[in-house]
Amino acid sequence: MNVRLSILLVTILVLFAGTYGVIRMTDQGDPKEKQPWLYKMDDHSIVSIEVTHANTTVSYRKKHGSTDWYIETDDGPIPVPIEKWSGTTLVLSGPQVNRVLDSGRGTLSEYGLDPPQTIAKITERSGVTRELHLGYKTPDGANQYAAIADDTQLFTVPQVWALVVNNLAIAPPYPDEPDVSQNS
Repeated sequence: MNVRLSILLVTILVLFAGTYGVIRMTDQGDPKEKQPWLYKMDDHSIVSIEVTHANTTVSYRKKHGSTDWYIETDDGPIPVPIEKWSGTTLVLSGPQVNRVLDSGRGTLSEYGLDPPQTIAKITERSGVTRELHLGYKTPDGANQYAAIADDTQLFTVPQVWALVVNNLAIAPPYPDEPDVSQNS
């Protein structure tokens, strides 16, 4: 191959790469498109979840060294079927915020956050625990008020996401009972 042609091709490649790099580093995009996260964690590092809703608390633990999850009960751990659990830790790894509210907009009780309607404690392998508080639904019903414990900032998160969290306490994913009528 011709040396001049090679130098020309390398120069063009460097120019394109440099242009791409400058555009990527300076691109601010549309600020409305970038929604903040309420919190963010690696879904594979979550080892414990405790959800309290409507005076019901359910605790979940991940078996050390595996991907198996268990519901903690007084009678011992109950395995959670993968078909009922699949994606739960990904959902709990952090919701995107729809709105950031001014913390001076009234009292927490007006948003259902004093006391919270739901408290979710999510613990990572490192021992760090995030405590999430969920309050009332927003007037349009599309979102739910949320806050992180010991933080005065208020947010709204999608109501669909909050429903998944609430259901961990309301309708735990117990294994199905075998149908004994078919064996008779």
